[in-house]
Amino acid sequence: MPWKSRLTWTAHTADTAATVHEGETWHLWKHASPPDAEGRYSPYSRWYLHADDGDGRPREELASASLGRNRRTAQCLAELILTGWEDSRQSRPSDGVQLWRRTADGKEGVLVPLDELLAGQHR
Repeated sequence: MPWKSRLTWTAHTADTAATVHEGETWHLWKHASPPDAEGRYSPYSRWYLHADDGDGRPREELASASLGRNRRTAQCLAELILTGWEDSRQSRPSDGVQLWRRTADGKEGVLVPLDELLAGQHR
C-alpha cells in the first residue's frame, strides 16, 4: 500500500507548507542548513519541520533535523514525526535501511524499517 497522508498540509508555497496536529500548528520549511562544527554552510537548502511561534511563523530554534532535499519525502517524514515516530539513528547492518521507532504508544523498543513506514505498512 503506498503512503497516504493523514494530515492536511496547507499554506503551500515553493518553500513552505503548514499543518495542524493535535491543536498545534507546524511548518514544513525549506531553508539553508545550519553551519557544521567548523562553521561551513551547505550550498543546498533542505526541508525542516518547525513548531509555530504563535504568530503564524516557524520557530527556528525548535527545528527538526534535516528531512532532506525532496519535498515529498520531507512531508512524509514530518508526518511520521508528528504522529509519534522518531529516527532511531540506527540502520540494519545487512542493507543499511534506516530504522525508526514509535514513541507515542509505548512501543519504544520496536524498530521498523523506514521503507516499510513510507509504504504505509505500519501506522
